[in-house]
Amino acid sequence: MKLLALVAIFVAVASGRLSSPKNDDTQTPSPWQAGKLYRYDVEAHTLARLHEGSSSGTAFKARFTVRAKAPGQLQAKLENAQHAKVHQELARDQDDELPKDLKYQPVQHLDKPFEIYIQGGRVQSLSFPSSLTLAQENLLKGLISALQVDLSAHRNVHSHHDTYDKQIQQGLFRKMETDVTGDCETLYTVSPIASEWRRELPKFATEQEPIEITKSKNYGHCNHRVDYHFGVPEHAEWTGTAHKSNDDQFIKRSTVSRILVAKQGPIYKAETTSTVQVHPHMFGKQQAEVHSKVSFYLVAHEQDNEGEWEKPEGNREIQNLLYSMSSKPVTIDDRSSSSSSSESHENHNYQQEHQYSRIRRSTRPKTIVAVNKVIVKQNKGSSSSSSSSSSSSSSSDSSYVNDDIPKYNEPAYAALYMNPQPHADTKQNPANAQKLVQEIAHQLQNPNNMPKADLLSKFNILVRVIASMSTGQLSQTSRSIEIAKSSNNIVKADMWMVYRDAVAQAGTFPAFQQIKTWIESKKIEGNEAAEVVSTLVNTLRYPTKELMSQFFKLATSPQVREQNFLNTTALIAATKFINMGQVNNDTAHSFYPTHMYGRFSRRHDRFVLEEILPTLRQELQKAIQERDSHKSQVYIKAIGYLGHRAILDVYTPYLEGKIEVSTYLRTQMVRSLETLAHQRDSHVRAVLYSILRNTAEPYEVRVAAIQNIIPIPPTGPMMQAMAQMTHNDPSMQVRAALKTTIMYAANLKNPRYLNLARTAQAVKGMLTTEQFSAHQSANAAMEFNDNFDNEETDNNLNLRFQIGSEDNFFPKSVKFSWERQASGWRKQDTISASASSVQQLVDLFKKYLIGEYQQRHETESNHKYSAHKIAQMLNIKRYEPEELETAFNVRFMDIERYFTYGEGDLQQLTQYIKQYLSELETGVDKHYTKVTNQVQVSIMFPVAMGMPFIYKYKEPTVAHIRSKAQGPVKFGNAKNGFSASMDKEVQFTYAKNYDGSVGFLDTLDNQYASAGLIKKTQFNIAFKAAMQMKDGDIKVNLRQLEPEQDNTVLHYSVWPYTANQNKDTLVTVSQDHSTKLVTRDNKVVSMDTKFGQQIGAPFHLQGYSYSEDYRGIGNALQPRDLFGRIYQVLNQGDYAQTHFNLKYLGKQSKNKGVTLQAVYDTYYNQKQDGQMELTASNVQDSSPNSEARRDELAKRVAAGVNTARVRVFDFSATFDLPQKLDYVFSYAMASSPVDPKIQHAFFAARNSAQFGNSQINAVAAFRKPESISHLNFQEALKKELKATFEADIRYGQNNKEHIHVQGTAERSQKYAEELQNHPRGKQCAQEIAEGNQYQHACHKMISMAHSYDNIKASINYKDINPTVKNMFYQAYRFAEHYGFWQTDVNPQKMSPDGKLEIAFDASYLTNTANFAMNSRNGETYSRSVSIPRVTSRVFSAYWPFKAQERFNNYYANHQYQPYCSVDGTRIRTFSNRTYEYPLSRSWHVVMYDPKKQGQNDDELVILARRPNEKQQEIYMSYRSKSGKDVEIEIQPAPEGSKQHNVKVNTKANKVSEGDLTTYWDDETEQPILEYHTHDGVLVVDINDDYLRAMYDGQRFVVLTRHSRYRNRGICGRMSSDPRDDYLTPNGLVDKPEHYGAAYALNDENSEPKTEELQSQAKQAAYQPENHYTAILRSDDDWKNAMQSSSSSSEEGWSSKNVYRSRSYNKERGSCQLEQQVQYYENHGEICITTSPLPACSSRCKADGYQEQAAQVVCRPKLDQQFRAYRDQIRQGQNPQVSGVPQARQYRVPMNCQA
Repeated sequence: MKLLALVAIFVAVASGRLSSPKNDDTQTPSPWQAGKLYRYDVEAHTLARLHEGSSSGTAFKARFTVRAKAPGQLQAKLENAQHAKVHQELARDQDDELPKDLKYQPVQHLDKPFEIYIQGGRVQSLSFPSSLTLAQENLLKGLISALQVDLSAHRNVHSHHDTYDKQIQQGLFRKMETDVTGDCETLYTVSPIASEWRRELPKFATEQEPIEITKSKNYGHCNHRVDYHFGVPEHAEWTGTAHKSNDDQFIKRSTVSRILVAKQGPIYKAETTSTVQVHPHMFGKQQAEVHSKVSFYLVAHEQDNEGEWEKPEGNREIQNLLYSMSSKPVTIDDRSSSSSSSESHENHNYQQEHQYSRIRRSTRPKTIVAVNKVIVKQNKGSSSSSSSSSSSSSSSDSSYVNDDIPKYNEPAYAALYMNPQPHADTKQNPANAQKLVQEIAHQLQNPNNMPKADLLSKFNILVRVIASMSTGQLSQTSRSIEIAKSSNNIVKADMWMVYRDAVAQAGTFPAFQQIKTWIESKKIEGNEAAEVVSTLVNTLRYPTKELMSQFFKLATSPQVREQNFLNTTALIAATKFINMGQVNNDTAHSFYPTHMYGRFSRRHDRFVLEEILPTLRQELQKAIQERDSHKSQVYIKAIGYLGHRAILDVYTPYLEGKIEVSTYLRTQMVRSLETLAHQRDSHVRAVLYSILRNTAEPYEVRVAAIQNIIPIPPTGPMMQAMAQMTHNDPSMQVRAALKTTIMYAANLKNPRYLNLARTAQAVKGMLTTEQFSAHQSANAAMEFNDNFDNEETDNNLNLRFQIGSEDNFFPKSVKFSWERQASGWRKQDTISASASSVQQLVDLFKKYLIGEYQQRHETESNHKYSAHKIAQMLNIKRYEPEELETAFNVRFMDIERYFTYGEGDLQQLTQYIKQYLSELETGVDKHYTKVTNQVQVSIMFPVAMGMPFIYKYKEPTVAHIRSKAQGPVKFGNAKNGFSASMDKEVQFTYAKNYDGSVGFLDTLDNQYASAGLIKKTQFNIAFKAAMQMKDGDIKVNLRQLEPEQDNTVLHYSVWPYTANQNKDTLVTVSQDHSTKLVTRDNKVVSMDTKFGQQIGAPFHLQGYSYSEDYRGIGNALQPRDLFGRIYQVLNQGDYAQTHFNLKYLGKQSKNKGVTLQAVYDTYYNQKQDGQMELTASNVQDSSPNSEARRDELAKRVAAGVNTARVRVFDFSATFDLPQKLDYVFSYAMASSPVDPKIQHAFFAARNSAQFGNSQINAVAAFRKPESISHLNFQEALKKELKATFEADIRYGQNNKEHIHVQGTAERSQKYAEELQNHPRGKQCAQEIAEGNQYQHACHKMISMAHSYDNIKASINYKDINPTVKNMFYQAYRFAEHYGFWQTDVNPQKMSPDGKLEIAFDASYLTNTANFAMNSRNGETYSRSVSIPRVTSRVFSAYWPFKAQERFNNYYANHQYQPYCSVDGTRIRTFSNRTYEYPLSRSWHVVMYDPKKQGQNDDELVILARRPNEKQQEIYMSYRSKSGKDVEIEIQPAPEGSKQHNVKVNTKANKVSEGDLTTYWDDETEQPILEYHTHDGVLVVDINDDYLRAMYDGQRFVVLTRHSRYRNRGICGRMSSDPRDDYLTPNGLVDKPEHYGAAYALNDENSEPKTEELQSQAKQAAYQPENHYTAILRSDDDWKNAMQSSSSSSEEGWSSKNVYRSRSYNKERGSCQLEQQVQYYENHGEICITTSPLPACSSRCKADGYQEQAAQVVCRPKLDQQFRAYRDQIRQGQNPQVSGVPQARQYRVPMNCQA
């Protein structure tokens, strides 16, 4: 009986193979006729190659014999199989012509016969000998795939334009077909062949004419793939063709077959060619290629008269041609592959049917039956046939699924070569790893040899070895190396650090377990553990649910939470890993090897919602309750990185204000939505837009919403509303952020941002014309490659996001990020910092670290109106900012660190810093080594020959630092200042490789044939430094760490190569004997030069390049785009051998070191008799750091300057040589606010015993206009504006060489008239007529009225050397070519020899200028050359604002140096608000800036009143940090006098009076008060620019930038936002008269009308308050309305589904309506109605239908409970379900009848 059963089974199997399914296959003839024997010569090769140079690969040839034993059954075998290595240069267009001299070797064990079971021409299954290895099996599959031809309708992709006519055998159609490369859509073309076919088939010229069949695979649409990928960046398309705008074509892959076959058989010729092209460094034009070709040539076909072939012992059944990774059978579901399709590149219907393809088979349900079908489907406005979307790697859901996922104790077998191999440990792994670790550690000690020794390539090999270790092996290896961790030996310590980092890079389960063990046992802890854990985010390869849970548990374990730095980093790393592996479906598919193993965790698994998020929610709530800012920020960051939509629910109570948190934390919550925004979640877009639109929100929160809404991106209507908000939003910060963001988005060139750019471009013209300053909230970007080309090397993007600050010029939040195209979003290098208050942060460090605010004796000043008295009189409450909170985030070298601090943490941090500084006194040694792969990308898949294509790209990077430091560092008080004395030794090495290889694994001899590109960069420096620093003086002595050794400072090289290495070799590519470099005949650039010999420190720059990128490099590196050009040169587009070294030749150096010293000093109130002679003369003392020389220069420039202030700078470099060598530079400048002269003196000298001594001496004088108008534009135009300048330069032997410069600068009458007629000039004139001379229009016009528009200079030179003379000639040549079209040249108009004349004539209103230069070579004249808009501010003589203030104010909207004007009837505030309010007799508070709580800070009060309409009086009370008091009362000058009455009450010493009155602060050693009168305007300077003011008796203008946001008074809060200016002591008011009167003092000078207005202001005042945004909240009525509308005919504009009800009752009975709970299955879910619906049993029919709305609850199909409910419904039961309901439409019967 057993025998009969076996026979029955065999017959069943055989009949299954031979029988035909019920389809068109029975009508399709087979090319194989039963009883015939076919002999083929088969030739195959696979080659890897670059665009030039040698090809590396393998060649194969054999005789392939096929016997057609019976219909559908073939027997075949290979005879004389041979293979040979190929590694030589081949012609790329002659792939079939391999060299004749290849040394072929026999291939063993391939001569045994095997069986092929076919249906027509399609291969159904195979039977191979059991002795055949998997590698040989895959080779045979590759060969057999080339012979497969299937013209049947089996698995055709249905489409009305796919056609085929069997009679004439012509057509074009698509079908799903399986071969060794995958089960993918294949385009068949059947056509006649040209008559010349006989030349191609000379042996069969007399036989039947063949037809030509071509096949082309579409890898963008596959049912099953066998491939492995890891680390592929988002939007990098490698499986198919990139059609979407946001996809970049990463790998180009094709497989094309050409078959010549007779209409009734046989196959005469068959060729299959696989081509894979990719740049070795991911993106670029010069791509490498793997070319694989299989060719069959029919030798003979005849009747089969041979005897039976000897059958091998034992066979294994192979079910298809797919590439095999294991002996387990892989089944392909043929039924679902012939689903209808359109011309789209992605079969959406197909994907729905294969929704489980990305889940491992072991987790799939065994049977899926869709009981209820969609019977109505309406599409409006869209159709699948019109889709043109690409089948990206993220959307190709169907793929080969390998159950053999590595276990927790197994390494990553497939990750190495995708080669079938036994799962067993390699015994040599521990020894190999230890050997490599030792080599790398030793080579780290010799940085000069690191590039040649291939240190970073060896590190990659070490990572590969560790990745192939099991848990046991890794533990054994770790134990042997952990001993070195605590060693004092540098090499052993480096061994540990290198091994530690290699384990972190391995990315396997055993590696994670080892790191977990290290942390739990505290082998690594703190900062070291944090860096290791941070790298795991991008190295772990298998994000299973268990691994993600373990990672999270580790991050929240007590061992981790108690460790500083580690706790924060581990939590952020864990949540980011969970996002990439589970939450973000794009990265879960594209980044990890899902094509090999399926999705590693179920897509709808609820462990994130049920395990991870509740824990984080609870911890965040606890931290906020405990007011722990540090923890709160960390949990916010972690929750944000999780990126699940449910985080909105976590944030809701805080964002809605139900739980009180600081504005800073709310801002951080909105910023943390960045991850969710990058996932383009529509819910978060709605939330962000709602926050943005809520003007009652703090501006910080709204600006954060703007920054995150852009990546989603906003819809068209949203963007239109955002554009309109730039006109009318009340917050200037929001308006600024909106405008800059939209403009930035509109200018994006990268196609992936096409939709965003178009939406932004559509509204760009709707933006406000208001100009915003650079310091306000903004988004900005700079792209190096502005003209995008998706094949260029890298698309670097430099982004800056910032949130402006109200209390400091610098933003309170700033983020810089550098994104490389090869790395995608996840690889941004980022530096960001944020603080709740910038000024608080600065003050805190000054207080606790620098000690600036030392406690002093608190005494109340006896001023009439002190700050304290003003606060009492007006009941001004002290400004109490929120508690200080800060964060700092850095993401670099694949490591992300996040540091957060509350106010208490910052105080503790300052103590840590102080402790470290105290440790410096006894000495601190540091040793740091970090090796990491900043990018890892692996892609592997089979090609035509059945061998795996392998692409690997890595960026190994090492940072190696050894340092010693010793010496005291002290922060003194304001008088003594900072001082330090330190000895330091530093050795720093940073090296990085860009290593990409493109190749394949030759499975016949386990050789990896590759073509690749390695780029190496290295920077290395080693020195000793002795530093001495104190205020105004710094001295540094620098020496080589090892003076007798040559040191390679910079290394850069590029090495294109081809190689053929052993699979598991431990030898790097460059050191392998098989490697061949790609060479060219001629070098493009070559250099070999030495410099630095004069200073005894010779450097040697040596190198060459064959790359065309270096041609014309000298002209390319122009200053205009210097950094961009350098970047392009270093990232070669034309990659070729390149090698450059910059060496310091220590062996040849005579220089033992250099001492650099810089001194800066200021001399006040200098009074020197006489005048400075404008003839340069030698300085007597040229020694380094000469105080006598500084005094001499100071006296020289102070001569003739009334009460001069002299600034002196001195720099010297002294070289420690056998012969003396010094270089000295000194500069002095003298100026005075009461003297028009500005005088300069320059000195430079070389003191050399070998080359002689030499000096360069220069003096210069600039004479400003004698008089300017400080406060009146019209008077400024009336006054002549003319300045003169003169300079004298002498140098050379005995000062023989001489250059003298004379010139004038003046304002032309034409320019004055243009200003007067300018619209802003007319506006100013109107304001002057109204009694207001210094509003903003007049301020701008006064500044421009003092601008020189005509400048002329004459340069006379005599006895100058040829070098200088050539400089003048080059200046002429530059002027000649600068304007090109705008330049005229007149060689006839020459100046005398020795004279050069230059003229500059500007038109500031048109921003153009004319340039003229006249020399002995002729005259050049450039017309209408564009000049920067800021030029007029630079060339202005309006000295109340300094040059740098005018320049910065132009770009900062006058907020760098704000000013307030209390004018005739108007007041212009610091924040640019202008309002009508004439002062009265009452004193009004102009400025009130009290000291900060608990700090010794400046205090300031300024009062103003108008005793009559024409006069204004000023009162000032100031107290400095040092405790000095100054009280000033200012009254208008008596009639007939220009000297205003100034009364000063102070204990400070008066050191000068007369033209300039000065009071001196002995504590700070600088003036505390200076004032002078110029042409009727009193100019006051308090505490050396702390505050400056101008007063003309009627108006008062004050300049300061030290009271931002703290100031109160009629000049506003100085927040840079005008909306903040109407805040009074009692609250906000809306009327200007109320605002002005609110700051009036009620004393003996009060005016009744002002008191009445003040009373009204108190009554009208209201308190500012925030109203927070509701987060996705609707009331019950709205919810019901929305649910009703969703089930109405208006549901969705794109599609509508109507489901049919059905009864499952099996009992017989009368036909009547029954109530039955319904279900349907769709999109991976089971949906069940919440209540029964009318239905008819299966034996009855409906009498009329109607549509009825129903509520359904949907859960994933893998939900066991819902599957049980479904089974109950099938049995006629009505289970009750609960959950979130959704509205659906059902078609239900009205009645039932038999």
